Amino acid sequence: MIPRYAPTYTYSDLLRSLSRCFRTDIDENLRSRLATLYKIKHVFLLGSAREALYVLLRAYNRPGGVVMPAYNCIVVPEAVCFAGYYPVFVDIDYRSLSMTADALKKSMSSDISVVLATHLFGIPCDVGEIMGALQGQDVLIVEDAAPALGAEFRGALVGSLGIAAIISFQSTKAISGETGGALLTNNDELADKVERLLQAAIIPDGHLRTFAKAFARKTVTNPWIYSATHFGYRILRDERMFEVVAPHNETPPNFLTLCSRFSGALVLRQLDRLNWNLRRRRKLAQIYQDELSKHPGLTLPILPVGCSPSWIQFPIHVEDKKAFYRHMQRNRVDLTWTYRYSCADSYSLDGFPNAQRAAKTVLGLPTYPSLTDEHAQYICDVAREYPAGMQ
Repeated sequence: MIPRYAPTYTYSDLLRSLSRCFRTDIDENLRSRLATLYKIKHVFLLGSAREALYVLLRAYNRPGGVVMPAYNCIVVPEAVCFAGYYPVFVDIDYRSLSMTADALKKSMSSDISVVLATHLFGIPCDVGEIMGALQGQDVLIVEDAAPALGAEFRGALVGSLGIAAIISFQSTKAISGETGGALLTNNDELADKVERLLQAAIIPDGHLRTFAKAFARKTVTNPWIYSATHFGYRILRDERMFEVVAPHNETPPNFLTLCSRFSGALVLRQLDRLNWNLRRRRKLAQIYQDELSKHPGLTLPILPVGCSPSWIQFPIHVEDKKAFYRHMQRNRVDLTWTYRYSCADSYSLDGFPNAQRAAKTVLGLPTYPSLTDEHAQYICDVAREYPAGMQ
């Protein structure tokens, strides 16, 4: 079976990273590489992207509303609440999966202190349009580039366009470190405040545990054994195509942690392959675009002009999400079915029909760089066999 995701690291990466993770220069090397890549002054490494967002908001210290798309990962509004702010949701454009400038303007009020420009699935939102809509307003613009490492908007890396940004190295992202994330900013005052807050952060020491988790993930996503993996997963967990997810309201214990040096070493090894990684993802996405754009039962995403996504998955809309998902599985292709919820529903808010519709109709085709062109073509062949009359 073709897996929905596969880690971007190799077994050699894992072993070499384990041997290097006890070196004290790993963090500094990774910060330096990211600062050079993004042309940014300050880089902070944390245990996850949501912790990066949390510490950024704490450092900014202007509690109020944080505007974000309603179709989003639930950990984003959770982190906002943990930091003492509250989420303000904006409905998305159904085809682009991003919030528009017009919708953003309607959501603004004097209580808003932060706006998140979210690059969902590694697809850049129109940052220029968002910045134009906020011109003259006293708000912090933060790029939520957690899934978009390496993505570009009009020739610049997303994550380098706002006052601050967050990126993620979580297992499904463009570069997988199994855990970890980063906070990027050019603002000296904000960086000083972040530095002080991180003095209380926990330094992780479970290198062997993270290595074992990464090794296991690499093994179970091998296509030759993935069918058994997926069968076991379905027994243990209910694969719902849509649900209302309850948010966590209490900050978890030991929430603020630094990035594991093992994860840092693993990311460092893969940064040398970033250009190849992105080329492969874009080639796969182009195959899907070319082969499936005329399928009457599938709706493909619309991209902002001048963007180059990092494509952690290729989202498609299909009205009978479950039927298409089962059709692909019967033909040995697994798909991503998250996000299967609207964050507005999670907070019992009405008036976000496009976010809810996306939650009910979006599936993701795999785009990890080890997927071959032949596999992508096979996925397209199977998808084209899905009858439009089943909608």
